[in-house]
Amino acid sequence: MTRPMHSALRALAAACALVCAHDAVAAAGGQAKKAAAPDSTMKIEAGSEGKDFESITVEGEDRVRVRFDRPELRLDLDPASAPGLDWESVWAALGVDAFDFVEPLVARSAFDRSPYAPRPWLDAFRDGPVARFKPEVSGVEKWALEVADSRGRTVARFGGSGKPPKEIVWDGNTVDGTPARSDLTYSYVLNASDKAGNKRSFVGDGFQLPPHVSSGKSGIDLSFSVPAEAGTGDRVPVALVLEAATRLNHAATATQPVRVEVTAPTYNLARAIAEEVVASLRPHLFGDPARVTAVTQVDAGGGERASVTIRTGS
Repeated sequence: MTRPMHSALRALAAACALVCAHDAVAAAGGQAKKAAAPDSTMKIEAGSEGKDFESITVEGEDRVRVRFDRPELRLDLDPASAPGLDWESVWAALGVDAFDFVEPLVARSAFDRSPYAPRPWLDAFRDGPVARFKPEVSGVEKWALEVADSRGRTVARFGGSGKPPKEIVWDGNTVDGTPARSDLTYSYVLNASDKAGNKRSFVGDGFQLPPHVSSGKSGIDLSFSVPAEAGTGDRVPVALVLEAATRLNHAATATQPVRVEVTAPTYNLARAIAEEVVASLRPHLFGDPARVTAVTQVDAGGGERASVTIRTGS
């Protein structure tokens, strides 16, 4: 081989080495660049049903679900400092004198059955004595006090020897054990005699009986009066009937019969009042509603009111 050709071959080998070194350096730089910036392209492999890309989920070909992260909602509310939540502000807004908080409750409870049997706000029926007499006489050997109704019938008697007690009470029961009618007017007469046989009589003022409760032979008796004028559905006070049902639920068993006795000037009026009382009483009594029955009586000389007595037992 000649000298010129040998020199050319060495120059070609040097050039090839330089090109290979450049390619190696370029390849190494590409790999370093690829490691520094990873590929963020989102791809779905062929044949897969879907893929989750963090906040975006792709399912199938036409279903895309996007999920957004929401910050937690926090409320910093202090009831003690919030306006309108303190009692003083509530009463100032409503006005104590402008609202009646008792009457609406009584009216609503007369129609909506309460799950609670006690109703302490209903206290129209009087327990115990219905009348009190205070005779003021002295020098008496014997005395007798009689209570009579406006029909002239004696309904109660009291008597004794010596000075009368400071107070004589009447429980509302008549001499035959039945409750006195609430629609009549009553008065009393006090007869007193001394040791010499001298007699003195004192006549008291007339009075009427309030709604009252008395002990009967087989249970309790609840008596009151209602207007006797014509009209339907508005004679009987619903609050009285509701209170009567409450007392019966506490004092009687759920199987004990309940009788509604009504005395009025005419039969039709007595029957209408009895049906109204029974219809109002049955929904509020425990037990079978059929245990409530009605009995009517006619008093042709009756006045402006009719007498109603609700009693337990036959």
